[in-house]
Amino acid sequence: MPTALNIDQPVKSRFNRLWLLLFLLDAIADLTAIQLGCEQMRYVTKPLLMLLLLLWFNGYPLEDKKGRRLIQLALLFSCGGDTLLLFASKSELYFIGGLISFLIAHIFYILFFLKVKKQNKPGRPWNPVLVFLVMVYIGLFFYLLREGAGPLEIPVLLYAAVIGTMLLAAVNAFHFPRQLSGALCVTGALLFVISDSVLGFDKFYHSFSAAGMFIMSTYCLAQLLLVTGSRKYLQSRNNP
Repeated sequence: MPTALNIDQPVKSRFNRLWLLLFLLDAIADLTAIQLGCEQMRYVTKPLLMLLLLLWFNGYPLEDKKGRRLIQLALLFSCGGDTLLLFASKSELYFIGGLISFLIAHIFYILFFLKVKKQNKPGRPWNPVLVFLVMVYIGLFFYLLREGAGPLEIPVLLYAAVIGTMLLAAVNAFHFPRQLSGALCVTGALLFVISDSVLGFDKFYHSFSAAGMFIMSTYCLAQLLLVTGSRKYLQSRNNP
């Protein structure tokens, strides 16, 4: 005779997939609002993005509570950053608040990847070639934006260093090509760096009309891949 758990599992699975579908529909709605210039609509669609992704992530049973909490916090602070940046045109303080919120989100991703590296490749040094390439990226990013950033040049440099570290931490955390979760996380981290770089370029160096669409499409895909990869890795830890 089937147990209540066996009966409930398909229902939970379908319900959990609903959160993912709602996230995808909300991402499309947000991109549509950008294209049509409906800023009022974005006050609803943009803050919902990471909350829906968080609800999807929370629907999976994960035994690694610390790893789970780090991803949850990364998504919550990302939601905070999304919300604050909606008001950036009203005051520079909102932009600074959004920058800080995303910086904290990146730090939680870094802590997650460092945890994965400790489990996957304990004691293995970081790839020096990748470290050098990321340092070159940070230097070029700062060089291009420092004049336009004005008094924000130090926060911009700090942010570039943190997102570069997040990408490095992701690349050095996984075994390739064995772990699909690693490929997903690294692709997501790279897209996040690209999205944030274009945001900085658009704000502080040279604005262009397609920036909003490009930033949000790469950002949504980045977060989806990061969360999917992290979830797959944490699920693999359920039965090591």
